[in-house]
Amino acid sequence: MFTAIGQGFVFGIALAFSLGPSFFGLIQTSLKRGYKSGIAMALGIFMSDFIYLLLAWFGLSAWLMDDKYAIPVGITGGVLLIAYGIYQFVKKATVQNVDGEMPEHKNSYGAMALKGFLMNLFNPFVIFLWIGAISLATTKFNNDFPVILTFFVTTLATILVTDIGKSLAAGKIKGYLNAMWIQRVNQIAGIIMMISGLVLIVRVFVERPWAS
Repeated sequence: MFTAIGQGFVFGIALAFSLGPSFFGLIQTSLKRGYKSGIAMALGIFMSDFIYLLLAWFGLSAWLMDDKYAIPVGITGGVLLIAYGIYQFVKKATVQNVDGEMPEHKNSYGAMALKGFLMNLFNPFVIFLWIGAISLATTKFNNDFPVILTFFVTTLATILVTDIGKSLAAGKIKGYLNAMWIQRVNQIAGIIMMISGLVLIVRVFVERPWAS
């Protein structure tokens, strides 16, 4: 049991710090809108991971592993990432007010959660990650359901706690950044989103793991 907890923690840390669009989107959102919006986005990412894990666990992923689903969703996700990246790149950062403080954004935490949920959900390769994780866990832990459950609960909890920690850290840094630095962060995040969108579209047509 302790082995499952330890390995779930390590696996969760590895996933939480994988440099994908969700990682950079979470940091950028926390820097721009504050840690509460970042936490809301982290909850959305968590929910999409949880749903994909359930689909994979109960064998409902077969309909996802088909060109009719994977290609349109992959293209849609790629186009949305590119469009969002362009928006972030060209959008001007909010300037400081006369007191040298950044004005507060009117945050919709539900919208931030939805942003994280969709950003992760529209990446069809996430489902293959969880399918692979289930195959690995069932083999490693000899189909012992309580141990496997412990592994995935630890993994998901680690991802969520780590993402919240990243949001809090970025939110703290926000207070020390001026408009120029916020602009640079937005541009870097925009470039990463555009590249991630292009890579996602190319992977959909080149790799096609569901066809193997």
